[in-house]
Order: sequence, then C-alpha cells, then structure tokens
Amino acid sequence: MTLCINPQCPAPSNAAESERCQGCGARLCLGQRFRPTQVLGEGGFGRTFLAWDEAVTPPQRYVIKQILRSRGSREQDLAEAKRLAQLGQHPQIPSLIAILESSRDLCLVQTYVAGRTLAQRVETDGPLTEKDVRSLLLALLPVLQFIHDQKIIHRDIKPENVLLPEGDGLPVLVDFGAARPVPTASELEQTGTIIGSAGYAAPEQALGKAVPASDLYSLGLTGLYLLTGVHPFDLYSVAEDRWVWQTLTPVPVSDALARVLNRLTARALRSRYPTATAALADLAPAGLIPQRRVTSNLVKRPPNPWRCTQIWPTSGRVVNALAIAPTGQAIAAANSDGTVQLWDYQTGEVLHTFAQRLGFGEGHRDAATAVTFHPDGQTLFSASQDGTVKQWNLDRYRQRQSLQQPGWQVTTIALTPDGAQLIAAETTGRISLWQISEGKRLVDLTRHSGAVNQVQVSPLGDRLVSVGEAGTLRLWALPTGQLLHTWTVQTGLRVVALNAMVPAVVPGDRRGAVMLWSLTDFAQHQQLGQHQDAVSAIALSPNGRWLATGSRDREIHLWDWGGEIPQRCAVLRHDWAVCDLVFTPDSQTLISGAADETIRFWQAVADG
Repeated sequence: MTLCINPQCPAPSNAAESERCQGCGARLCLGQRFRPTQVLGEGGFGRTFLAWDEAVTPPQRYVIKQILRSRGSREQDLAEAKRLAQLGQHPQIPSLIAILESSRDLCLVQTYVAGRTLAQRVETDGPLTEKDVRSLLLALLPVLQFIHDQKIIHRDIKPENVLLPEGDGLPVLVDFGAARPVPTASELEQTGTIIGSAGYAAPEQALGKAVPASDLYSLGLTGLYLLTGVHPFDLYSVAEDRWVWQTLTPVPVSDALARVLNRLTARALRSRYPTATAALADLAPAGLIPQRRVTSNLVKRPPNPWRCTQIWPTSGRVVNALAIAPTGQAIAAANSDGTVQLWDYQTGEVLHTFAQRLGFGEGHRDAATAVTFHPDGQTLFSASQDGTVKQWNLDRYRQRQSLQQPGWQVTTIALTPDGAQLIAAETTGRISLWQISEGKRLVDLTRHSGAVNQVQVSPLGDRLVSVGEAGTLRLWALPTGQLLHTWTVQTGLRVVALNAMVPAVVPGDRRGAVMLWSLTDFAQHQQLGQHQDAVSAIALSPNGRWLATGSRDREIHLWDWGGEIPQRCAVLRHDWAVCDLVFTPDSQTLISGAADETIRFWQAVADG
C-alpha cells in the first residue's frame, strides 16, 4: 500500500505501485524516490510516515516528517531542518537525508531506526532494573550534552521519544520538532512558547522559559517512570511537595542512583544539575561511560568448546609478554633472555630478533618484561628488567630511541590510544607518563607501595588503572595523573583487565582469585573464580565478548561476557605456568605464552 500525505485527501490509501493518488490526484512518490507506506505518528507539529527509498537496490526504509505550512513560516521550518542536519551528526540521533519542499508542506527525510520506544518496553516488560536505567542514563546524558553544546534544547524528552534499536545498539533520541535554540538572558525575561509533554516538562518550561537543565529534568522523570512504570502525574505528592517514587519501585534503588535522580528532578533550577556532564560525574565517578546498552534480558549463549589450533616452540626462551599488531599480521614476544622477537602470524616464521650480541648492540641487557605495538603498526615498544623502554622501527628493524626509566626494573608498559604517550611502571611503585615524540617524562605517579604489576588505559585515553603487589588497585585521570579512587585487598594484585563497555575492572591476585569491580559505583560486585595458583595474565577481547585469565597453575579460564556477569565457558591448559595472553583484533583467536617455552593459539570449535 502507498499512502497519500495530502492532509485534505478523502481517500489516502492507494495500491502499492500507484504513481498518483486515486483520491486527490497528488503524486505519491516524494522526490520521485520516497514512497510513504505507513503513518508512524501525528501531533501538533505534523505527521511522520514510514517510507521506502526506491532509488536504491534493495529499497531502504526512512522516516518522513511532514511539517504543514500552516504551522509557521518557511524560515522557521528551514531552521528546524538546519538543526536536524546539525544534530544528526551524532550517532544516537537520526541523520537528515533530504529536504523536500512544496507549497503545501516541508518534508524532512531521516534515517529509520528499527526498534521500540522506552514506553513500549515498559508497557510490554514492566519496570526496568536499576542497572538498565543506570546504563540508559549513562548513554543518554552524553547525547544531551552534545545537543546543549550546539546551543539547542530538545524540550520534549520522554519515554516515547527514546528508541531502543534492535540488537545491542545505544538508545536513539528522536522527535526534535519542539527543539529550539538556547534563549539569551534577555529572552528569558520574556515568556516564550509553552511546549512539552504533560508530566515531563520542567516547571520553568511550563512557563515558556526552557533552559538546557529543563531537558535534564525531563530525562530524570523518564528514569522515574522506567523504574516504577508509573506516570509522573502519579509520582508527585502535592501535600508533601516532593516526588514519592522510591516506594513504588519493585526492588529498592541504591542511594547513589536515587541521589542522582532526585537532583535531576529537582523543581528548583538552583537545586538541579546545571549540565549533563555534571550529572555524569555523579553517575559514573570513574569517568567511563558504557559503549553499548546493557540489558537484563540478553540472550543466553551456550558454552563454547575451545581447542588449541597451533603450537609455536620458543626453545630456550620463556615468553614473558605478547602483543599483536593492529593489523593482526605480526606477533611480538618479550623473552626471558632479553630478546624481543617479531613473528609472522600467518606462517609462524620469526621475522626479526632484537638482541644484543656478546654484550654489544641495541638489545636489552636483561629479561624483557613487556611489549606493545604503536597504533600505526610501524613501531614496537619493549621494556626490560634493565630499566629501559626501547622504541623499535619495524621498517628497518632498528632502535629509534631508548627511554631510561628513573628507577629499577620496568614491569609493564602501555600506550594511550593516540600513540602519543607511553606509560611505564616499575618495581619501586613508580608509574611514569612519557611524551614519545620528545622522549620526555611528563609526570610520575608515586602512590603505589611496592611493585606495580600491570597498567591498563581506557579506550578514550583519559583513565588509567594500575595494580600493585601491595594489594592496591588505583584509578587515575590522564594526562594529569590525578588519583581518582583506590581499592585495597589483602593480597598482591598481579594483573587487571578494563572493560569500558560495562564499565568494570577485573583484577587477579597472587592467591588465584579473579574479581569483578564496578566502575560506576566503585563497589565490588563479586569474585568470579579461583585458580589454584597466582593469576599471571588477563586479557579482554576487543569486542568485549571474551575474558581470559591465566595462572601459574598452568590453566587458562575462558569467560563469556555476553551478559552482565562473565560466565566461565572453557578451561585450556599449558604444560607449565601461563605467562601472558592476548586476543587477535577480530576477537576470534586467543594467543598464550607460557613457561613450557611455547606460544599456543586457541579458537572456538565451530558449531556442527
């Protein structure tokens, strides 16, 4: 069926292939390519339709928003189109594809997002869990900050205007028909247009004086609805002049989230968060925002058997650390004899060995302890117990520079995602941040007591986690080096993985315990598992699906992190202690190095 969008048409339904409306004679295919097939919504600002783009093969679905000329001036309509084009650059806001103008209306063509709204989700499944609401707020607050940074207020945040895409995508904010530029100080002194959805509009917005914090108020009320399933009209006590939502949630909500929601929904502007960033600081004190939507009804995956597919002998050398090139074409190994080897991933051939010869040359003078590739894939960094970090040029297999760490043995290194800074840690507890281009040490972090065993940098490069032999796990801000939080346990922490998608950290200790700590509320969630000896390696796959933990007990435990909590799905074994683990860039293969002088490759057994 094809729909005629002429609001005066007496018979808008037409056959699927019709070129002109049988009721009014209007052309049906807008812009000679977009064919409306279904009404999606209708309101005071116009109507929205589902349409198919027949100019591409196969046809693609889009949303057409029809703005009738009687609503306002052409300049106002085009201003809305300009705002949509500007805001559509954000991945969680539909993109503007085309503007179709006629004497009757203005039609804005936007990308179509398949899924259901938050309102539909609650109507079908009931109230959401605290974890789901927290994840949604963490995903939507950055979108609001982006909108406000563009000097625009949405003015109609509500459950019906947030879409949950099919699959595991981030929530999408829609319907910018009420959006307007942020008012100037003089404009706030005047009464503007009163707009917004009943129950979700902030008090100042109901007076025609909306400000960016008005969107935060509406988002907060959306959160209250998601937790209770009750419309805001029924959550406010006039007698007590306050929201009484906490007694209506199926499960009590934590004090931390309640404080954030109560401040978001404060009726007085001076008591409300001034910006979305300020709300994020309280909601995610670690500064790590989930990169995907975490839901409580994820499909349970069956355990996957994994098997060893290749074994590379490293006779006479124990591989202390492994790294894989960004392209996946080469593997680097830091070895117990001080050498650093570069292997061809496809053939298993040793491409080059960086080493001293008879005490001479550019190689390390003691055991190599860490190795990592630069994001450009043309440079390799290695660290050693000799107190140096060396930068190798892979085009000519020559040393580019050597950084002398001002202490003892270097235990671990990491690079920021842009490859501009290097973090090196040592046995004395010092962590140093280096500017690579200048070979200059920028700042020293000295809060650890005893050896720092591993460091991990967040995907955005603004957070660093470190674990030490004294039983401390510390969270730092980069590049300032400000200490944000410290966790303490009773035994030494050897390794750690950081999952910014959740977000959480997984440390392992010298007694074999593997733990999960939240980075949203800094609370320890649980102990995941127990090895029979010290945890010596932890790796997280690039897609966040797989977690691997290795131990001196010779075992590798593989965990499926498809849900909220990782589930162990396989146990793999070496002949001697596991030294390091790394996943390939496609997350399909786990590579391990061990004291049995082998490098092994593990893959999931294909179904069937």
